[in-house]
Formats: sequence, C-alpha cells, structure tokens
Amino acid sequence: MSTIASIPTSWQAGFLSILPAVQKHARMQFRRLPTESREEAIQEAVASACVAYQLLASQGRLHVAYPGTLSDFAVRHVRTGRHVGGKQDTAKDVLSPSCQKRHGVCVQSCCHIPPGGGGVDGWKSQVLSDRRIGVADLAAFRIDFAAFLHALAYRDRRIIAAMVSGERTFAIADRFGLTAGRVSQLRRKYERSWHVFQAEAGGVL
Repeated sequence: MSTIASIPTSWQAGFLSILPAVQKHARMQFRRLPTESREEAIQEAVASACVAYQLLASQGRLHVAYPGTLSDFAVRHVRTGRHVGGKQDTAKDVLSPSCQKRHGVCVQSCCHIPPGGGGVDGWKSQVLSDRRIGVADLAAFRIDFAAFLHALAYRDRRIIAAMVSGERTFAIADRFGLTAGRVSQLRRKYERSWHVFQAEAGGVL
C-alpha cells in the first residue's frame, strides 16, 4: 500500500483547523514585503505547511503537529527559497529571493505605476512610450534619471512624476497649489536641469 493511500482521510479537516494560525503567522512575518510578493510568500507558506502536515499524518504523528511549529517551519522554508513541488532558488538567479538577499540585488518592475501616477516613481512609465528603445539604453536611462531625481526635493520629484504620467497642466497646478503658468515654468526648468545633468554625466539625451 502506498504512503498516500495510508494517510487518514481526516487530515484535511485537521489542517483546515490550524490554517488560520498559519496564515496569521505568515502575514506577520512577510508584512514588509511588497503586496504581490507578500501574497505569493503567504500562499507558499500555506502550501509548505500543508505538505508538512500531510507527511506527519502519513507517519501517524499528528500529535506533534503544533500550529506554531508548523507555521514557523513554513516561513523558514519560504525564506530559504524552497518551493513546494519545485527546486530551491539558485543563488545565481537575479529573480531569486535568495540571490537578492545574498548579493543585495533589488528587482523592480519598470511598468509599476502608483495609483493616479502621483508617486515619485511615476516617471518610469515614460520608458515604455517607445518600444524601439534597446535594453541597454533603457537601463542607462533608468539609472541616470533615478540619480537625477534623487538630487531633487521630494516635492519636485512628485511634480515631475505627475508631468511624465500625462497629467494636464491645470490638474497639476490644482494638486500642488500652483498656477498654470508656474507649472509651465517648472516644466522648462526641469527640462534644462535634465540636459545639464546629462552633459555633466557625459550622457547623450
């Protein structure tokens, strides 16, 4: 008889009884992750805890299936880059959490735009406007423009984000308490500053 066949059919109900505890612990441990990554990590932890619970059931050891222990094991399982039904993340894969943690790599989506386009990263939508841009040029632009924005005040970065996200002059003026004329002045000012930054950095616009 196989191991699967010998597992008591009541194990599913048992796991469902501790599922809320597993989810609560995972949410707490992964609360600092970005929304998409957080939800994925929580589901991965639930799957890991389920497999561990099923294994204990097949071994007749459900008496040691404590919610706290299973939850902690599941979270550690996810943090080490292990996947249920798959291989462990490789330390050389830039998309791997293990690689990112070990080498201090941060991967961001270039198409992520905050709701309303008002965040300081709203400018990233600009790099998608021309699909003929090469990968190297795209990467160079993102690095240079991020450095350019970093040198500006937070308010200026927000205004630039609104401009490149496509907001109209009057809408920007209303949001930041400016006149339409002042917004136009700032637009020209930011453009000149960007050209100066590019010249000082030795780049080509």
